[in-house]
Amino acid sequence: MKNLFDYQAENKIEIIEAKTFWQKFSGFMLKRKSHYALLFRDTAYIHTFFMLFDLDVIFLDKNDNILKIQHKIKPWHLVFPPKNTVSILEIPSEGDIRKH
Repeated sequence: MKNLFDYQAENKIEIIEAKTFWQKFSGFMLKRKSHYALLFRDTAYIHTFFMLFDLDVIFLDKNDNILKIQHKIKPWHLVFPPKNTVSILEIPSEGDIRKH
């Protein structure tokens, strides 16, 4: 099982953890593009409301092991994670994640 931080090192992607209420609330909403990924800890689901681009999403367990990768999630969707998900990483779909 691949670990999140192994993935980050292989793909040289910057990961920013959404820690504040505002960071968690706004995420990538209303942004035209992004050159980084957002990490959400202790979350039950994500949404793509008010998003202007597609997302690739990595679902992580409590040890940051990758449980599932979902590609090209369109704006205006709710996304529910698989069982045992503790954290979710959102990556703009134009990023390197599509190669894996």
